[in-house]
Amino acid sequence: MSAFANHFIANNEGTEMHHLPRRQFLGLAVSVFPAFLPAVRAQEVWPTKPVSITVAYAGGGAIDGLIRFCTEQIKKRHPNLVFVIEYKPGAGGNIAAEALTRLQGNDHQFLMTGSSTHAANISLYKSLPFDPEKDFAPIASMATVPYILVVNPSRVPVTTFQEFVTHVKARPGQLNYGSSAIAGRMAGEILKQRTGLQATFVPYKALPQVVADVVGGHLDFAFGDPQGYLPHVRSGRLRALAVTTRSRISAANHIPTLSELGVPDFDVSAWLALYGKAGTSPFAVLRFNRLINEVLESPEGQAFITGIGLQPLLGTPEQLATMQKRDTVAWAQAIRAAGITPE
Repeated sequence: MSAFANHFIANNEGTEMHHLPRRQFLGLAVSVFPAFLPAVRAQEVWPTKPVSITVAYAGGGAIDGLIRFCTEQIKKRHPNLVFVIEYKPGAGGNIAAEALTRLQGNDHQFLMTGSSTHAANISLYKSLPFDPEKDFAPIASMATVPYILVVNPSRVPVTTFQEFVTHVKARPGQLNYGSSAIAGRMAGEILKQRTGLQATFVPYKALPQVVADVVGGHLDFAFGDPQGYLPHVRSGRLRALAVTTRSRISAANHIPTLSELGVPDFDVSAWLALYGKAGTSPFAVLRFNRLINEVLESPEGQAFITGIGLQPLLGTPEQLATMQKRDTVAWAQAIRAAGITPE
């Protein structure tokens, strides 16, 4: 189990994706794509029409906030650019990913998604209506998403994680928990295996539905991204017990990590990234990558990311492709270890 945790998903220490000074980053982006240079020189402008972004999850969570922030900041810098955002949640992001592959044309159609569609789902579903590698062009990684464990204090009257464990163990199989993300589900599975807890998982299509049910008392506890839950934690309607990543999050530094609380080496998170369709021109790939990184490496971008509980994860398209391949293997190992059968 320890090896499972140590190799699980979003431990980014093995990936050379991090914050780079702008000049260094742009030089690196070009150096890793030498074949792109003729295409870059041959074209003068991108985009030439509105840019369509299909979001793989419903609004109200980290992925929604992040893409809206980025597009708004890009438009401030480049007022002539137009973005059209459409939400297609469901099936762990598969609906949106498939929808992108069916759109006509390239260079102006993109997918805002995460490690679910491009690393985990190939091991969660018996078949996918798309190929996570062949059907897409990596554009830019953007952030990692830690998850927090929250309880409804009216249903689970505890104030610490240790009290939570005692409470759940005294009621084996009687409590339920939910998440709309595979990383949230896996955090629960790992926690149950590592602590001997018994609780029933309830899957959800969208984060707002999970939040509504745990706040409304239909769920006992939940795992989710900080942006969706922290407002309710601050209001007192929910209680945050732990963070699933190795380090605390700056947006709520008072919440301890599970490793601190006696579950060693617990480190579960997801990543968010932007993809284009396969065949997207090298010029469009590099141009959009640069626009995203200009925003996210700025002081405003760094403050926004950390302010909603995320961690910056910037890099080149090639680095995103490398991370995707690595985490596809890591997810497969984690899903098998958790005993999850593909649907």
